[in-house]
Amino acid sequence: MRGRMPQKYKKGFHPYIEGRRLFLREVRQEDVNDDYYSWMNDPEVTRYLETRYIPQSRENISRYVEAMSGKRDEIFLAICMRKSAAHIGNIKLGPINWIHRFADISLIIGEKKCWGKGYGSEAIRMLSRYAFEVLNLHKLRSGLYSDNIGSARAFRKAGFTEEGRLKRQWISVGGFQDELLFGLCEEVWRSNA
Repeated sequence: MRGRMPQKYKKGFHPYIEGRRLFLREVRQEDVNDDYYSWMNDPEVTRYLETRYIPQSRENISRYVEAMSGKRDEIFLAICMRKSAAHIGNIKLGPINWIHRFADISLIIGEKKCWGKGYGSEAIRMLSRYAFEVLNLHKLRSGLYSDNIGSARAFRKAGFTEEGRLKRQWISVGGFQDELLFGLCEEVWRSNA
């Protein structure tokens, strides 16, 4: 469902993938602001990210954004609110295996006030549709810490199913925990679309 973008965002504004409440666009250098810096240094936000082990400077974040720009095997997008264009998180497709036609999806909702409102699952659905319809991929995957209940819920809501479990794969607060492996094949996605 596509609605009109607010008038104030039309000039110089190019959403890449549009959804009901969100749109996805490229991550820009101007996104590396106080909010983004705060997300990447907030232990609650980065609890399930490998970046949590290294303090993130604006320069490190900026270099990462620059390195991701224009990559052919990874698509790095900002998750933005349709009504306000506020940047609330990021989602990444990749690395993409073009031969076997699969890719990983990972995301972060950095704005805590947006947690638990279905924005993660909406962004996953939007990127899944793009991956299957535009990029002609066959399968999408994601690996999650077993106690990352919010992400597991978002992927299930977006049509992914748990396909496996790697025992005691990751060190986390309180010791080792399992990695849950989620997947979604294109034919299953089409049958539920």
